[in-house]
Amino acid sequence: MKKHMILVVDDEQEIRNMFFRYLSKKGYLVHLAGSLEEERKILELTTPDLIFLDINLPDGNGLEELVRLKPIRMACKVVLMSAFDQIEERKQAFESGAIDFLSKPFSLLRLNQVLDSRFNPSTN
Repeated sequence: MKKHMILVVDDEQEIRNMFFRYLSKKGYLVHLAGSLEEERKILELTTPDLIFLDINLPDGNGLEELVRLKPIRMACKVVLMSAFDQIEERKQAFESGAIDFLSKPFSLLRLNQVLDSRFNPSTN
């Protein structure tokens, strides 16, 4: 069975560590980036199946990056994340092609819902 690859882009080390521990235990291959620059270096080498992308990053905006990622979004889906859950941000995320939106902090139950919707669509 193919291991799905997930890229987590968040400037908060604690969040990246949580994702790494949790997703690795679930059998996913996990790449971590603390900035858009790091994300782009990873994407030069590989295309993950799913990206968790924070909106507020030190070197740019995740909503703008989502638009830039459009050429690879058929193979790689994107979930946007933000500690500031604003309706306009959510709306813009979905209009720009995000498959979901996580408000930080989020529960592991909510994270599992997102993973299931991407990798096990028949269970929804």
